[in-house]
Amino acid sequence: MWMARVLNGWIGKEGAAPNDTVSEAGLIALLIGYTIAEVERDLIIETLCACNGNRTRAAKTLAISVRTLRNKINEYEAKGFHIPTPVHSGSELVGWR
Repeated sequence: MWMARVLNGWIGKEGAAPNDTVSEAGLIALLIGYTIAEVERDLIIETLCACNGNRTRAAKTLAISVRTLRNKINEYEAKGFHIPTPVHSGSELVGWR
């Protein structure tokens, strides 16, 4: 996904500086040619990856409700996109598959 290249480690590191500095204008230039739906989908999927599939944490990071996130996930899965899901061992989140 294009988002992985653009963000290069930005997601999930609250307060951390990005590894590579990209100006706002540079970021916008990278987005030209993509639809808003594509950008939104990639941002949601990349955020889920960064949150190890934890939907509550991803929704909070994205500032959307868990219900909205669930609806988006259902939409993307219906279109054949792989969505990271959490793997639980007892009550402990151990990662995603």
